[in-house]
Order: sequence, then C-alpha cells, then structure tokens
Amino acid sequence: MTRKLVVLFIVLTLCFYSLLLTVFGERGIIANNQLKKQLKENEYELDRREVELENLEHQKQELSTEDGLRSAAMNLGYQVESDDVYVFSTESGQESTLSAQPNNAPEKETSSFKYLSMLKCLLISLGLSIIITFVVWLIGKGKGKENDSQQEESGDSGNNFSFD
Repeated sequence: MTRKLVVLFIVLTLCFYSLLLTVFGERGIIANNQLKKQLKENEYELDRREVELENLEHQKQELSTEDGLRSAAMNLGYQVESDDVYVFSTESGQESTLSAQPNNAPEKETSSFKYLSMLKCLLISLGLSIIITFVVWLIGKGKGKENDSQQEESGDSGNNFSFD
C-alpha cells in the first residue's frame, strides 16, 4: 500500500503542477489571453494616435496659408478690424472667457494578470497532492480495519489449509 501511495503522490503532483502551469503559469492560458487583450488595446491606441497625428499635420498645412490662418482665427473668435466686439459678463461680474483645453483621454487602468511562478505552482500542487494522498490513505486504512474485523468475526484467519 505504501508504494501505491508514493506513486499516487508523484502522479498527482506532476498532474497538478502541469495543470497549474498550463492555466495560471507565466505562459499559461490566462496570461496569454490577457496579453492578447493588451495587444489589441495597444494597437487601437496606436491607430488612434496615428489618425490624430495625420489630423495635426493637415491642420499644420492648412495654417501655413493665409486663408487657412484667417479661417482658424475666425473659428477661435478673433475679429477682423471692421467687426464689432460684444463682451458678455457672467453673474459674478467677470468677463466670460472660453479656454480651449485639450481633450485628454483619462488614463485607463490596466488590469494585468499576475501569473503564478513555477515555485508557487509546485507548492500548490504538492499541497493538493499531500491532501489527496492522505485522504486515500485514510480511506484505505478504514477499509483495512473493516476487512480485519470481518475476518475475526468469521473466525477465518486467512489460513485455509486442510491436511485431510
């Protein structure tokens, strides 16, 4: 029975260790899925920034001409010499001013998966294997006592030799 328990312990440890590394390890399924998700987010962010860069380059080219510069000035509220300027005050008595603030996207929190190291996987698999092997040993010990008590009741000690 002892050899069977040792073999059971070794097999369980190897199986649990392989399973834990496959699912939760550094190159496991969950870590790979998290990396794929992060890659897609980074590619999206790169595409967004490339489009923004193209727009800024287009605006730069547009502002290099005099007509583009006047158009941009009019969009920002600048006046031509012949225009009348109207100033509206707010309730507090201060003049209202619109400030052009850049639209910065809020920083996203990246929920990176913390994979299990090889040592942690080994310790967890050893712990699970010890527990299961101990339970199997207790079950086997309980059945052994049950078989011994049945043999004592029948008066059979296991020697069925007849010399007749």
